Amino acid sequence: MTEAAQPSGFLELISPAFALGWARHAPHGPAYIAAMLGDEILGIARAETPRADLAQLQETGRPAGSFIVLFNRELDTADLTRVALHRLDDHSALPPIAELRFDSSPIRRIFVLGSPRSGTSELGATLQRVYDLPWMGEFHGAPLFAAPAAAIQQEMSKDDDLSHFIGAYRLDESILRLARLTYFGVHGSASFIDKTPGVPMIAAAPFLARCFPDAKFIYLRRNGVSNVLSRMAKFGGDFSEHCADWAAALTEWERVRALLPHYLELRQEDMQNNPTETASRIAEYIGTPDTAPALAASLSSGRLERTGAGIGRTRLADTGWGPLQIQRFIDVCGPAMERFGYEM
Repeated sequence: MTEAAQPSGFLELISPAFALGWARHAPHGPAYIAAMLGDEILGIARAETPRADLAQLQETGRPAGSFIVLFNRELDTADLTRVALHRLDDHSALPPIAELRFDSSPIRRIFVLGSPRSGTSELGATLQRVYDLPWMGEFHGAPLFAAPAAAIQQEMSKDDDLSHFIGAYRLDESILRLARLTYFGVHGSASFIDKTPGVPMIAAAPFLARCFPDAKFIYLRRNGVSNVLSRMAKFGGDFSEHCADWAAALTEWERVRALLPHYLELRQEDMQNNPTETASRIAEYIGTPDTAPALAASLSSGRLERTGAGIGRTRLADTGWGPLQIQRFIDVCGPAMERFGYEM
């Protein structure tokens, strides 16, 4: 088939927040694609991203690139069928593929935070199963954007030429836009679950609240004794480092939670021992009280790992640790244990 006989691109997915597809290059480079809702321009993107399934198009003429058009606002699902995409070089409309997907389910963005070995995997899998949301496991994407965003915010607090330029051109908004583009593009949806434990992800939560104002944040915490026991059994390594990381996660969470518009804080022990009550709290927080029975059933299934060797062992006397390890735990973890009401 000659190039002239082939389409110049296709629309593959429309969601309330973005549209995805591909387009052949314009005569002088990648094509620009505009998403329209009637006369309203929702967004513009350049179709330049390489994709393996598009490589063969170069054999019949100009190469092609994929695109994601981020919308300036999120649409009602009723408007998705009215969205049209146009090339700006020749003003032609991109036809939909036969299997055009509409991402029309209720938008849900859920971030599960906590220290490793605190039950985040079990909760993430439960949320994915009940709400049928895209989930990449441990994504680790947010800290990549949160760190430069924080640096830009710090620079904007100054009164010099660079801070004025950053403010005038809204470079901080560019970081937010890139983060949204990454989350939507990787998950292929405006909805997703991100279950990434660790201090960097906890620190990124306020940034994520700016990116996704309607997102839900669930923090899982676990008794330090059982957590360190589970870490040592799962990962091995340095005892002191595991103690320090557990304490750092709780300390960072104390700082971060005051900066979030809302959050739900859960104890891993309650998720394990009182799944029905925990499920009700989760369902109420997400705004879907009718899903509480399904959440409880999943949390009670026992199909997932139950966070390992530390189960039911919450006192130093139960650990089998030597005097030096016990003293190290008290020195490093004792203050956080006391602040969060854990006995040792």
